[in-house]
Amino acid sequence: MNSTARKATTKMLSNLVARRLTSNNSYWSAEVNFDKNTKKERRIDFVSFKPYTPDIVVEPTSVELGTFACYEVKSSMADYTSGNGLTFYGDENYLVCTSEFAEELWQKHMAGEVKLPTGLGAILCPDKSGTRLYRKYDVAATKYHGASHRRRPASEMLWAICQSHDYSRAGVYRYKEVKEDE
Repeated sequence: MNSTARKATTKMLSNLVARRLTSNNSYWSAEVNFDKNTKKERRIDFVSFKPYTPDIVVEPTSVELGTFACYEVKSSMADYTSGNGLTFYGDENYLVCTSEFAEELWQKHMAGEVKLPTGLGAILCPDKSGTRLYRKYDVAATKYHGASHRRRPASEMLWAICQSHDYSRAGVYRYKEVKEDE
């Protein structure tokens, strides 16, 4: 895949993740940094938070019992094996890629040629219409992968989301959809 096609694919997948998170009424941000200015610094493509609200009631434990989801977007095998990304710190962790790449990755994983990242829960791909993401492979449910759980406190995760926001002068978050011509 050439770099122009790779960029276009990454933009398309990123826009689908943003649409999914917005429609799920999650608090979220793109390009979320953890352990900034340390040797362990990592950036996650998208991190979202949904508070725990039983019976649609906010409780004192709504933040601590809330769910954090991490999404890493990969457009090709070269992108996947580049050493960038593939950081999963959430309660739910998703790899987002094209259906073709997901099949290639899964086949190589099953053949022992490629390892899936620790903590990965599912591989999401665009549907045939290209308007939403669906779960192509449920990695956490297989015997080949262990279950994940969040090891970082909610306060750290929320702070990282807040630090990654793009705020206007009015202090309102704006998500800028990635345009194909940018």
